[in-house]
Amino acid sequence: MIQINLFVGSRYPINRKLLRQRVKEFLTEHDVTNAQLDISVVGARKIKELNESKLAHEGSTDVLSFPQHEKHQLDDVPLPTNMPPHLGDIVLSFPEAVKTARRYGKLVDDQICFYVEHGIMHLLGYHHDDA
Repeated sequence: MIQINLFVGSRYPINRKLLRQRVKEFLTEHDVTNAQLDISVVGARKIKELNESKLAHEGSTDVLSFPQHEKHQLDDVPLPTNMPPHLGDIVLSFPEAVKTARRYGKLVDDQICFYVEHGIMHLLGYHHDDA
């Protein structure tokens, strides 16, 4: 079972159904069929604060990911029955998604899905410096 917990401020109009569908498809394509994932859509101030306080990077960014466990540990985490293991948290900036979508002529929801997929790759252990 894949469980997706969305935390979206009411002022950020996103297609929640599309996002959940794309996340489930993406996880399944990467052989993850039993996990839960938290996704938060935040403003520029919050993503900047998290980027600086949690990662010690200066300024704002588009997406952050915070893994809960290594991928190979997902089935080893003791949880109540019927509760999938927590893969991690993804936080993305709605204003950055709007800005980037405009720049590349994309739909904002497609840009949000792109950011979430990027974040999932980090949660699964893939990093920018991997070749």
